[in-house]
Amino acid sequence: MNFTIRSYCPGDEEEINAMFNEVFNQKRDLSHWHWKYRDNPYGSYRISLAVSEDGTLAAHFAGYPLKVYSTVHADKPMEIDTYQLGDKMTRKAYRSVGFGRSALISRTYSHFKESYMNDRISLSYGFAAHHSLRFGVTVLRYADIEPVPYRRILLDRLRGSAVGRLKKIFSPLRVTETSSIGPHWSDFFYSVAPHYECLVKRDAAYLTWRYILRPDRKYLIFSVKTRSRLTGWSVFFREGKKLIWGDSLFEPGDSESVKALLTHLSTHAIARGADFIECWFPPRPQWWVGILDGLGFKKETEPDNLHLTVPIYHDSQSVETIRKYFYYSIGDSDLF
Repeated sequence: MNFTIRSYCPGDEEEINAMFNEVFNQKRDLSHWHWKYRDNPYGSYRISLAVSEDGTLAAHFAGYPLKVYSTVHADKPMEIDTYQLGDKMTRKAYRSVGFGRSALISRTYSHFKESYMNDRISLSYGFAAHHSLRFGVTVLRYADIEPVPYRRILLDRLRGSAVGRLKKIFSPLRVTETSSIGPHWSDFFYSVAPHYECLVKRDAAYLTWRYILRPDRKYLIFSVKTRSRLTGWSVFFREGKKLIWGDSLFEPGDSESVKALLTHLSTHAIARGADFIECWFPPRPQWWVGILDGLGFKKETEPDNLHLTVPIYHDSQSVETIRKYFYYSIGDSDLF
């Protein structure tokens, strides 16, 4: 059979979304696709497709653009264009077409590189497990950076350390649930980002798109302030018996703000009936890991054995930067 490898065309989204639901056994609404691939503030429609002779969508490779903010290899901060790679898929009926580099997913990946990578795009990243991970490393030349650093804590441990009433009353810390993100969140990002060294740019525009405007999921967003000054924030989602700690930024070494937020969360209505909090946070920066360890978070094997991966196509130094310095959470994936 002959296949056409091409970029997204208007109207493809209906079949792309149907294919996603078929391959991953999901019920994703089309509004999610629009949010993810059309309405991203950093760019739209970075999608490569394999289409059969009869017009059936057979394979798909895509990424959504982001900015990585790095203070690692320059005298001043750098903003690096990147992609979070996701929705890599082939319909079951077409998985036997080709082998290795001639497989349809390989050909769509090659098209994606040729169409959407340029000299400004020195890295991209994604998450993979099992066959997808092996295929990415052996055929697509992905670098396997590390197993996802999965951490967990029982909520009872946090409830047991709840701050007393008088201490809460006289503490300058205030934890507030928020449904809007103002410009001062960008100011906060730029003030703390150097202490994380390398991370996705979490300014107000990104956070609003990522956590406020997503149409098919309601996140719980908390800010922590010392009097009127923002000292940290976090994003959560309830799933079954667990709370997923999806994203977070705090001032360096501020364990009191982190503890106040998690204590507040443990008594919030969203935590009622939940057993534990899970999160992804890498072993960097060290001061952040020290806070998590001090609170009692235990590192465990991620249930799906996911790994952080980086395709190698331009700059090998970027791979080492990710390996040594990249701070990320599950919110930096499309799995949250």
